[in-house]
Amino acid sequence: MVKKRKNDTRIDPFSTFVETSNLDALLESASVGQEITMPAPADPNRSIKLTCKIIKYNDIEQLTKVYGKNRRVQSLLNEQAVADILPAIKADKRNQHPALCWSKEGVEYVLAGSRRRKACLLAKADYIVLTSNDFNDEDAKILAVSSDQYIAPSLWELGQAYSETKHDLIQAGKKGSYREIAEVEGVSHTAIADALKAFDKIPNEVIALYPTANFVGREVAKKIIAAIELNQAVFFDTVTAIKNNLSNYQQESDEKTAIAITKALVEQPTVEIQANREKLEFNSEYIIGHRNQKTGDLVIKIDNRVLTDKRFEQLEKLLANFN
Repeated sequence: MVKKRKNDTRIDPFSTFVETSNLDALLESASVGQEITMPAPADPNRSIKLTCKIIKYNDIEQLTKVYGKNRRVQSLLNEQAVADILPAIKADKRNQHPALCWSKEGVEYVLAGSRRRKACLLAKADYIVLTSNDFNDEDAKILAVSSDQYIAPSLWELGQAYSETKHDLIQAGKKGSYREIAEVEGVSHTAIADALKAFDKIPNEVIALYPTANFVGREVAKKIIAAIELNQAVFFDTVTAIKNNLSNYQQESDEKTAIAITKALVEQPTVEIQANREKLEFNSEYIIGHRNQKTGDLVIKIDNRVLTDKRFEQLEKLLANFN
């Protein structure tokens, strides 16, 4: 395997073909103006001719766009998200390992290398790309998914991607169930469920509080969702407070900063929550409940010792008639 350059992210998505075609070596040695040929991601029997070109820093935003099926949410990319490659790109004034682009209608669509693109923008560095108009939609989709090998998208970002897959399945006349999505994506239906729940229930503004979206994993997402469901008004007041005083949560490492933010989000002020609750009296040690004075929501907890199957069926029938 060719030794990687110091700012090489090594996210070439053709590992199967790299071994037989030495594509990795070609990408490593590509220089501006050089032309190389690679097998098409969707069909190894079809060839794609790539040209290595330089896009000046001032032209990156105008001449390039990230392909729409890319699973990395670009609005969440920040300095911390590219910290592993940013110092070298700043020093080199360019990315050493070219990104892959689909040249289409005068625009360079980035298929692999969106993190390098962001790092070049932050570093005010030139963006080196290998570009071709020989790609097609199938090639682009494969590249967009497999370009995440180096640093995987966050749970929330995957949830967004799985949501699009669900939409495509429904458009094709299917249910769009977790298992159907899992079959398309090649992961477990549990992973699909966790990612979709994170994307559906946690707003973008909450994810943006963290140093990077990857700090919101499954366990953190579950805690955040529970906090939202406990008291939505208090939760979003907390989000606003954190956003307005984000510097107060900065620690000596991103990991500790993320822990501090999570703690603030999930440990809502219990005094305020209690103040908004109207306790309900059922004259029973097995049943407790309260009504939220702000929202009117009712919460009733029944001890499992008295919740027999028959009583559960009765309760289920009663609630089923609510409208």
